[in-house]
Formats: sequence, structure tokens, C-alpha cells
Amino acid sequence: MLRASLIVIALGCAAVSGAEPGPAAPRDDDLVDVAGVIGDAVIDLRYATADNFTGKQLYPVARCKLRRAVAVRLARAAKALRAHDRRLILWDCYRPTSIQQELWKRVPDPRYVADPKVGSKHGRGAAVDVALAAKDGTPVALPTKFDDFSEAAHRDHALAGDAGAEARRLEQAMTGAGWKPLATEWWHFDAPDSAKYALSDEPL
Repeated sequence: MLRASLIVIALGCAAVSGAEPGPAAPRDDDLVDVAGVIGDAVIDLRYATADNFTGKQLYPVARCKLRRAVAVRLARAAKALRAHDRRLILWDCYRPTSIQQELWKRVPDPRYVADPKVGSKHGRGAAVDVALAAKDGTPVALPTKFDDFSEAAHRDHALAGDAGAEARRLEQAMTGAGWKPLATEWWHFDAPDSAKYALSDEPL
């Protein structure tokens, strides 16, 4: 009986050792779909349409992806905004490096578009271009349109006066969640630890 039991145990161990490995444990640097993290986000990725400064569709799908830990950070800002009956509009998130090269060809100005040789924080899955909507998803009054490459979009102009009220609300929620604002674009924010994530050309 003892011998039979040992054989059964041995066969069981062999079966376990030959089993297919389970799914990998979630990692902070996984690229994840933000729609699954922030359920009320308004997905309006401009590069998935022709409604952007290039006048052409650059993304095959309107999918906002970020590193897992970065998406969680964005969810904190979204939670703070709900208290003011506001929802995040997602204009841009992770951007494959090949798309960054296309943007650089059109606007080779590092104030607005990162040189692909250096790399964009969007390309690391650690930057977002965001705006605000009311509770019903309708965009609120904002200082400028997306990709306004003028001083009107700079924070020292865009956040001033009554016209900058919603942009100030956005900045307060984002910085409260640890995001770093870009001086030349009121809609752009970087994760504080963006440099630790590798550049990627993973498809959307």
C-alpha cells in the first residue's frame, strides 16, 4: 500500500511539473487599457481621427493605454474630479514610437513634440493629454483646442482669469494625484516616474 501511495504521489508531481504555466502576475509596467480602469472616462483620442493638427488619422483604434501604475495614478485624479461633477476626456495616452516619428516630421519643435531620438513620455506610456467634461459627458469650456501650438495654450496664459477656471480645476486634480504639468500645453501631464518606463512601439 505504501509503495502504491508513493507511485501516486510521484505521478502527481510529474503532472504538476508538466502543467502549463498560469498567467503572468500583473506588473506595474504592463500597458493596460484605461477604459477598464476609469469607467466614466470620455475616450476622444484625436490621433485616431482626422481631427488633429496633421489632418489625418494616425492611430488604427481609439484605445487609451498606459502603464498599469500610471493608469492607477490617473484614476486618482478622475476620482477627485467626480466630486466636482467632472469627467476626464482622454485626448492622447500611450503613443507608439513610430507615430512619434510621424509627428516630429510635421512639428520638429521640442517645445511641443518630443524628438524621437530622445523619446516622448507618451512613448513610455507615462503621459496623458486630457481635458474635462461635465457629468453628462459634454465638454466644458476650455482655454484652447487640442494641439494649439501658440502661447494661448501655455499655462501662464491658459489658466488665467475666468476662461482658465476649468483648466485650473484640471491641473489641481492632476497635480493632487502627483502628475507633472507641461508648461507649454495646459492639457499635457507626465507621470513623475515616467523615466523608469522603457520606450515602446507596441501596437495599440
